[in-house]
Amino acid sequence: MRQVLSIPAGETIQNIKVYNVHAYPHPRNYEKSEYITFRAPKGGKMDMLYKVIHEIVLDPRKNNIENDLTHLDNDAKDRILGYIHARKATRFGFEKEDKDYMFYLLKEEEPLSHTPRPKGKNTAGHTYYTYGEITSGKE
Repeated sequence: MRQVLSIPAGETIQNIKVYNVHAYPHPRNYEKSEYITFRAPKGGKMDMLYKVIHEIVLDPRKNNIENDLTHLDNDAKDRILGYIHARKATRFGFEKEDKDYMFYLLKEEEPLSHTPRPKGKNTAGHTYYTYGEITSGKE
């Protein structure tokens, strides 16, 4: 069974969509998932299924963070650096000052035109779905 991690994205959702990158304070108790989707504010609708193509732990506040990205291709480096810069410019930023962050490099896997959402209230925490549940066409 292919598992999909679903995360409430809040204010970071636009940066995720622009850069196909997601970051969260590390460590966190997420189960390893090949796929991920993000729940929009106000209802939790999900409109894209992503595949996680690379994971890297970084300190986004570090000077010369580029030195920690030398093993990545230029596109991946540019996406991570762009995401970090854009997120720092928001109110949300990187709020956990004493933590590293896990960065997921993402690839758009499948649009979710049926915009599934959690049953009932959109929760503040992460949840898991099966690939079939997310892509079934049901809201």
